[in-house]
Amino acid sequence: MNHRLFKPYIIIVIEESNLFNFRSFVNLLNQFNLNFVISPDPESAIFHAEYSNPDLILIPFDANKANPQETHQKLKQAKITQNVPLLWMNHYSAMNNPKPQSLETTLNTLNSLINLNNLEAKPLPDITIKTLKKQLEFQQELLIKLQAENQQLKRLASLDDLTQVANRRQFYTYLQAQWQSCAGEYLSMILCDVDFFKFYNDTYGHLAGDYCLQRIANSIETAVKRVRESKPYLVARYGGEEFAVILPHVDVETARQIAEEIQLEIRSMQIHHDSSPISSFITNSSGAACAIPGDQSHIQELISAADKAMYSAKFQGRDQVQVAPTMIE
Repeated sequence: MNHRLFKPYIIIVIEESNLFNFRSFVNLLNQFNLNFVISPDPESAIFHAEYSNPDLILIPFDANKANPQETHQKLKQAKITQNVPLLWMNHYSAMNNPKPQSLETTLNTLNSLINLNNLEAKPLPDITIKTLKKQLEFQQELLIKLQAENQQLKRLASLDDLTQVANRRQFYTYLQAQWQSCAGEYLSMILCDVDFFKFYNDTYGHLAGDYCLQRIANSIETAVKRVRESKPYLVARYGGEEFAVILPHVDVETARQIAEEIQLEIRSMQIHHDSSPISSFITNSSGAACAIPGDQSHIQELISAADKAMYSAKFQGRDQVQVAPTMIE
């Protein structure tokens, strides 16, 4: 991708004898987020121009202490730089503490420092600064767009493709974060498994099975959100027809109540399951577990406790909730 679409490229010629406020000037340009290079002499500027194709060249100087005439002539005589807009800067006093607060303010600051006349006293068109401003505004808009796209990519990377709830990777990331955040407090988990889902797939086909999982994921999200409202939680697809719910600052009894809300929500959808040995509709079995987090190495024990409770629910007839004893470290 062409970097010029994002960052105008500037060559700045600052000779060693120049007492120009170098640090303040660089800070100002950094606020532009520009590509630029400092050259100590015109020869170096010409060398850089051969491979960078700059948008413009700046020559800061102090009229009382330096004469940029020779630098200007060398740059205009060189084939590679003769057509590059060449601007020179003065008004050093304005560089002491530049603290522009916005793009517009920063551009005005830079504009006030740049003399738009070349050294032959022939005025240069104002298009250079206008073009730079447009490029910077475009860059700012593009940056906002890229940031939004990056956030979208991060969101998509954390979601399960089929159900659009959190994926297993996000499940572990969130669990680890909450394990630390809830240290010394309750952290609960619910594992849900759709009963006889293989029979459902065999009977209705995989497309129907995918749609069924999407509806179940949505129903779990709906049930938990109804109970938790604005409080933190995470619904994730743990794998296949298994779903997990992470509930920070929730004790085991509340976790049981939330698991039962999930059961009711799934039943209320009345998704027909004629191949189920226990019901005419889709049901699920849930296991709830609670821990008071401590050592990070024990995080897997909470998952195992919820998993065992879920299999206990399946062993005892399915379509129910079982709860593991609270783990206290």
